[in-house]
Amino acid sequence: MTKFLLTFLLVGFSLLAYPQLAEIPGFVSISDSVVTKFPDQNIIVGYIQIQGNSKTVERIIYRELVFKTGDTLSWNQFNELMKQSRENLLNRSLFNFVDISYNESEANPLVFFVLISVVERWYIWPLPIFELADRNFNVWWKTKDFSKVNYGMYVSHNNFRGRNEKLKVLIRAGYDQNYFLSYEIPYITKKQNFGVGFQIGKSQSREIPYATHYDKHVYYKDETGYALKEFYTRLQFTFRDGIHNLHNLSLSYESYKFADTVLVLNPDFVNGDIPESEMFSISYSFKHDYRDNKPYPLDGHYFDAELTQRGLGHFVTSPDFFAAKSTFDFYKPLGNRFYWASSLSVKFSENKEQPYFLTRGLGYGNEYVRSYELYVVDGQDYGLMKNNLKFALLTPRNGKIPVIKSEKFNKIHYALYMNLLFDAAFVSNSKINTTSTLQNKLLFGGGVGIDLVTYYDLVFRVEYSINQYGDRGFFVHFMAPI
Repeated sequence: MTKFLLTFLLVGFSLLAYPQLAEIPGFVSISDSVVTKFPDQNIIVGYIQIQGNSKTVERIIYRELVFKTGDTLSWNQFNELMKQSRENLLNRSLFNFVDISYNESEANPLVFFVLISVVERWYIWPLPIFELADRNFNVWWKTKDFSKVNYGMYVSHNNFRGRNEKLKVLIRAGYDQNYFLSYEIPYITKKQNFGVGFQIGKSQSREIPYATHYDKHVYYKDETGYALKEFYTRLQFTFRDGIHNLHNLSLSYESYKFADTVLVLNPDFVNGDIPESEMFSISYSFKHDYRDNKPYPLDGHYFDAELTQRGLGHFVTSPDFFAAKSTFDFYKPLGNRFYWASSLSVKFSENKEQPYFLTRGLGYGNEYVRSYELYVVDGQDYGLMKNNLKFALLTPRNGKIPVIKSEKFNKIHYALYMNLLFDAAFVSNSKINTTSTLQNKLLFGGGVGIDLVTYYDLVFRVEYSINQYGDRGFFVHFMAPI
């Protein structure tokens, strides 16, 4: 939140600045109109030069290029591959700006030298933590309870050693406590396709939801201790096939210890009659990503599938169920500054006898029907569709803040979009909750919204939406809806 507020102020100030685009003498940017001197002849890619990467090693940048020195290409191929390479580099979240330009060789006009100019981000973020313990801002706003806050320090190094490695350390105290260390290495081989990572952490919570009544969480608070103590660790292996496909295999161990009162309040909270749960899990996921801009896509498509087996039969208190989840997103420019986006997500669980604390339907993370932000819909299976019709009030543009000297912060990009939205979903729950009006029913909601998109992958959304029951209101979010 601190990082977002700082950047939001910088963006607001930059709206007063004139757009400034980098110009490289002798080179033609791919964003300019291309005049083909030799429309019927192929060109040859010559030397590829990189500038601006004071931290990032060159092989990380070359990994994202879909052309190489010596390639013989048509004009159309050449320009399309440069466009794709630029999008690939921006989607690594290493650079605020990427410009790919070219120049003819004096010795041979059919040989083109390529210059890749990047503006690196600020990679080390020692951020103070002041956050809300509720599920989201909209839930907290109903009570405005400032005792339910967390504080501490979160340190993230997003380009550790200049190799796109991610090192994260969290020390969070307050209402909910969490301490963890994670380290991800995307490439451990010369071919830059295999990676490895790990995470280890411990958390303690004074208050946890123990049941759902009328589609809202009911909480138990331990006045003298903690309602939940958790330890977790995960080891993951990744395989990146080409540019757009990523495989991930993870093995994890989790241990939960709950206050005795929780099981008295809800006998289905865990499996068995002991207020704790211990489990090994294995998960495989596949991502197929052809989005033009991951933080806020306007063109392309995305598909993922995740298979998870919780509990491998080793512990008595371990749950045992298999779940499959998949999402398909589609983005299409319609012309005249209009864009369309749709998303379909489905989840299926083989074993319907799941403990309450692991039963997750809609209302968690980014999986919800808009206008139902204040509710949770528990269930083992669900289907969710989201739709957006966008209009660019401000098309993507660059600006510069003269009073800031660092290029990592003074050169920014921003865009503003108006949205019409409509979502629908169905959540299936085999354990009938007599107080629920949302389970096992078709849900839908719609509304309008404004999205501000800027650098460092930041999105600020304000939406006004209404659902089938007449519930309406303004809702605030900090990531793209689809």
